[in-house]
Amino acid sequence: MITKSAENAPNFYQLNNEIKNIGSIYGAEIMPSVLAWKKFSFTHELFFKKPKQGFFLWVKKSVSFPLHTLIEIDSKNISQEMSNLIIIEKDINVKLTSSCLSKKEVKGKHLALAKIIVKDNSTLDYTQNNSWKKGDVFTAHYEFFLNKNSKLKSKIVNQSDGASVETREDVYLLQKKANADLRIKMIASNGGEFFSESYMHGEDEVKGHLECSGLITNKDSKIVSIPGIICNSNKAELTHEASIGKISEEKLIYLRMRGLSEEKATELIIKSFLNS
Repeated sequence: MITKSAENAPNFYQLNNEIKNIGSIYGAEIMPSVLAWKKFSFTHELFFKKPKQGFFLWVKKSVSFPLHTLIEIDSKNISQEMSNLIIIEKDINVKLTSSCLSKKEVKGKHLALAKIIVKDNSTLDYTQNNSWKKGDVFTAHYEFFLNKNSKLKSKIVNQSDGASVETREDVYLLQKKANADLRIKMIASNGGEFFSESYMHGEDEVKGHLECSGLITNKDSKIVSIPGIICNSNKAELTHEASIGKISEEKLIYLRMRGLSEEKATELIIKSFLNS
């Protein structure tokens, strides 16, 4: 089904292995990755490999409203293999949110390979929300390529409620004045396990900051976080920081004393962590 895009509806929506909706966007093209591979030969060099699933987003003009893609699983033993390609042309400002999640415990598998290219003088405000439940297996690799005077502000939020999660993020600051701020948030609960690698690569007179932070809500969960900076120029300025912790007992007691249940207090602390 193809429908006219609305600001509060996903521009691309896939449930299990079926595309439910693709919305038209003035100034941009959005379509299944399989179709983009057939239609645009230049994508062959940009996709990780010939796609089986996923979406292609090509933004040619600034879009006046935020864009949103949504991938969900709600049936048992579904396996998704997403290959996504996002291209932001020159002199454009875009805000994009992508969400991938399981709606209930179904033991789904989700592989996501995403390449995001931001061309000269463009700005991308990008949020990736991933939320997976017990028995799910989630594997993802995101690559960002920034050209001359381009800017990336990105937050990637991974929530594991008992799921096995393995992710990697690479930001390549390729040309002069490229600037990136990437923040990785991880929440492990109910026996959830994370293995996360994140790297900022500097190639010229560029600036980049990488922040990785994790929150473990119970003793059965685990987070392994490996942040890194790779500098190939004496003109690059790259920084990173990382932290993993538990829910603060002091904050929990403070909120409980003000009438909140332990569950509500925990939810509030997690919300504050995600918004920080």
